[in-house]
Amino acid sequence: MEHNIYFVIQPLHFVSRILGLSPFHIDPNYTFRNKGACTFCHIIQATLIILLLLYGLNKGVLHTAEYSETVLQLSVRVVYIINLLFSNFTGILALIFTVTRNRNHMTNMLSMLSRVDNKLFRNKSKQSAYSQQRSRVIMQLWIMLILFGTVNIPLNFLLSVDEWTWSLALFSQTFRSAIDTAIILQYTNIVLMVKQRYQLIKHLLSEAATTDDVNSTRHMDAEHLRSKNNNQIFPMATYNLKIDTNSNNLYTIRDLRLICSELCDVLHANNKSYEVLILFDVITILTITVPTTYSGVMMIKLAIVENGLFQLYLKGVIILCDCTFMLLSLLWLTICCQTTTEEIRNTFLCIQKLLLYPNALGWSTPELKSFSSQLKNSIFEFNICGFFTLNLQFFCASVSVVFTYILVLYQSS
Repeated sequence: MEHNIYFVIQPLHFVSRILGLSPFHIDPNYTFRNKGACTFCHIIQATLIILLLLYGLNKGVLHTAEYSETVLQLSVRVVYIINLLFSNFTGILALIFTVTRNRNHMTNMLSMLSRVDNKLFRNKSKQSAYSQQRSRVIMQLWIMLILFGTVNIPLNFLLSVDEWTWSLALFSQTFRSAIDTAIILQYTNIVLMVKQRYQLIKHLLSEAATTDDVNSTRHMDAEHLRSKNNNQIFPMATYNLKIDTNSNNLYTIRDLRLICSELCDVLHANNKSYEVLILFDVITILTITVPTTYSGVMMIKLAIVENGLFQLYLKGVIILCDCTFMLLSLLWLTICCQTTTEEIRNTFLCIQKLLLYPNALGWSTPELKSFSSQLKNSIFEFNICGFFTLNLQFFCASVSVVFTYILVLYQSS
């Protein structure tokens, strides 16, 4: 059975369907009789989940406002209420966007990447690459499931009471957290796919710049490239293009320029569709860090004062683990975006190196200069609604501000 790029994203699509974040089918080659019924079912599913989130939001805000214990200061409660608002609105907006403007987003992104893959892969290499990419997606989902099972479920058990309304509110909170995580997974997997294809292009250009024997480079087989490549995920196939004359070599450069342009279009379209949701997700993660870290530390301190009450110890540790899980999600998001930007810059540097060897593979200097100019002007930065750029500098700065605020709250308590 031949695999396509939809096979790669299928596990994430299945989870997204359960959460109402993806249409029932994203493969345009899939045929089904009653498309209108599937659309109607998806709208009904999204509506029910939105009502669940609104109920959880109402219950959470009322409970936080009426919380009688002195562990949480007034300012901490305000931050937590802000977190509840942003977190639930993130899920609500994501569900609304899924049935409206972003309904065909994933299908369009995968179609564009599929066109790129037809130029970068041999058929056999493509099947192997897709299988390994799918394994990575499954591994991400297993990691998230394990973290949810070890943090959210025990936390909800410790916070649960006998009332069914409160249990429903905790279920809404868990569903809301799952939606926030799924949004990050959808966004980052498209980013990682683009990153890995830039790695292919960079590897091709690096081979051209470092090969002494031009003739052997012209006829290099994909298997030889795969043996040299440290990254085993993407066997090369760009050398499917015939390279016999200088004119054909110029066509190869133009083909690489087209591929880079299409990959940049994927990043722009993906960022445009998700930037509002990612903005809300980042605010959610940063705001939840304040009440969880503060209350976790205060609970552990209270347990020590009360001669080591185990339940308070456990509750404080689980709350701190929940905070750590959220920060790791933000860290992973920023790392994915920064490394993708670095791959684009590295591709540009490879072109600059090739300009030192104008006869490499028969590629002309004017074509290489045009390619270099294109890459220089299209270096992508993951700017979110004009407020910030997703990179490690932003992560370190925002986390340092949040923990400075927590330290001030702790000293004033």
